[in-house]
Amino acid sequence: QERQRNEIPSVAIVGYTNAGKSSLLNRLTGAGVLVEDALFATLDPTTRRAESVDGRIYTLTDTVGFVRHLPHDLVEAFRSTLEESVLADLLLHVVDGSDPDPEGQIRAVRIVLSEIGAADIAEQLVINKTDAADAATLAALRTQHPDALFVSARTGQGIAELKRRVEERLPRPAVEVRALVPYDRGDLINKIHTSGEIVTLEHTADGTAVTARVNRGLAGELAPYLS
Repeated sequence: QERQRNEIPSVAIVGYTNAGKSSLLNRLTGAGVLVEDALFATLDPTTRRAESVDGRIYTLTDTVGFVRHLPHDLVEAFRSTLEESVLADLLLHVVDGSDPDPEGQIRAVRIVLSEIGAADIAEQLVINKTDAADAATLAALRTQHPDALFVSARTGQGIAELKRRVEERLPRPAVEVRALVPYDRGDLINKIHTSGEIVTLEHTADGTAVTARVNRGLAGELAPYLS
């Protein structure tokens, strides 16, 4: 709820069970999350705060591992966990590249995403465990999925490029504002730094003159100071 109120962009990490989602979250955020080879090891979604190179805040959430032919009552039982996927701005769909049937994993996850109403959310396919996968499988995946990123959460290979891709695909704040913010409202400038994008900023005798792109909620807070 706080995320929606603050309009902070959200990224959900989804994928087949044991695809390495928790390890990837650890790599992307430095968070210590339980990493376990077990069905539904991640029952409670683990959400971590992350920051883009240009200072925007977003969240990364590790979701429950999907399995083939997930029984309907299980889909219902984990609906609250899976809902993190439905609310996300971007899905990182993590696939175990060393699995005997990675294409089967991809299909299975997309079926579940469709069942929970998340099929239309922007998806970035991430082939993980490249350090353990065979070259022929990786070559076939590259041909089949040219936009996929190939990483190893274990060695760190490809993680920097993945961070860049995530930041490129985060939604941009929608409203451009020009405001003269009094110095006693530094909290508003902090909010712009956190959730918006500053275009220009200048300190004047009367306050901070700022041009920025912000979300609608923050635009409302800045309304008294628009210039």
